[in-house]
Amino acid sequence: MNLFALTSVPAARIVRFPLTQGLQEDVRAVFAEQLAAFNNGIDTVVPFDGRYRPEEGELLAINNFDDIDGLGAAIANPLAVEQFDPQIHSLDSVKALFTGSNEDGIQRTLIQLFENRRLIATKGLAFFYSGNTFQKMSDAGLTMDTKLLAVLEGGTLKFQSFHFLRRVFDLSDYFNEATAEEVTAFASHEKLSVADIQTFTDTASAPIRKKITLIRQSGVLDNFTTQQIVAAAQTFNVVVQTSPDGRIVLPTNNTELRRLLRFLDEDYYESPLTQTHFVSNSKRVAD
Repeated sequence: MNLFALTSVPAARIVRFPLTQGLQEDVRAVFAEQLAAFNNGIDTVVPFDGRYRPEEGELLAINNFDDIDGLGAAIANPLAVEQFDPQIHSLDSVKALFTGSNEDGIQRTLIQLFENRRLIATKGLAFFYSGNTFQKMSDAGLTMDTKLLAVLEGGTLKFQSFHFLRRVFDLSDYFNEATAEEVTAFASHEKLSVADIQTFTDTASAPIRKKITLIRQSGVLDNFTTQQIVAAAQTFNVVVQTSPDGRIVLPTNNTELRRLLRFLDEDYYESPLTQTHFVSNSKRVAD
């Protein structure tokens, strides 16, 4: 089997680690065990849309994932991949470790997140215990993670944490926080009133930008009148102020703003049995 590193260096995006026969078997066993743990108890795969956090027994999936970095090609033709050379490559640039498996004719790419804390560096004085004594390390090394970050199965990328996955892959084609231009466009919507659009754009935090993206995708401001929005908000005791010309005023207070944006993103719902009101930070459309 082969072990590869996905790096942050464009000229050497993927490198192959040369392994002894014994280490190959150890690495194979580790990945096989982690693949079993990754799939253990999973009964539902939910298409990723940026709104839902998987629960126990669930995975998220991006269908038709574009493997632009060529992980699958590296597994199919490992000898075409540049071999790691400490004189040329640096372990500091490694973002992920991966290998491949092929069962039932399906190629699977098994991916681990690699963090700098797993790097065994030789900067300063580093030593390890062997043969009843400590010995100085002359070369750099690394340790593997204890779990898989994701599995690319055919054209489907399965994972649990979008937060960690985006450290490895550019996922802007699948979900992205609103850009400054998109925040400005949102604040300029005909149904909204913003005291200072430039200040609103400059100070919009990542959670607010994420909500703006989801609200724009849903089209809620285009599909419902201001009166409908205000009336629905009252049901959940969400205060929506309107301007003299009938537009929704976006609060300058960050807490109130996030509360309003959560409402516009339909995070509020009512129990059909007890009529209790809830706020959700994760949701998907019911079957």
